[in-house]
Amino acid sequence: MSFATIICYGYALGGLGSYAAGAPRPLPIAAGLSGGTVCALIALKIWRLYLDEIEEEQRRAEEEKENAERNDKDKK
Repeated sequence: MSFATIICYGYALGGLGSYAAGAPRPLPIAAGLSGGTVCALIALKIWRLYLDEIEEEQRRAEEEKENAERNDKDKK
């Protein structure tokens, strides 16, 4: 999704360059900006889900470690 964001924003810049060439094309600018923004939001959402998953794994690992320590103390 990050690459799609870059590609879409590049497409918007290409549309902006068409104004310099003398053949204005506003549709690629609008499509690039909207597509790039949507892709960026999706990429951020996916990244956040990934970070939440990592945080949950770390929490479970800490709980397992604490439980193992308690079991070792109880055995002694």
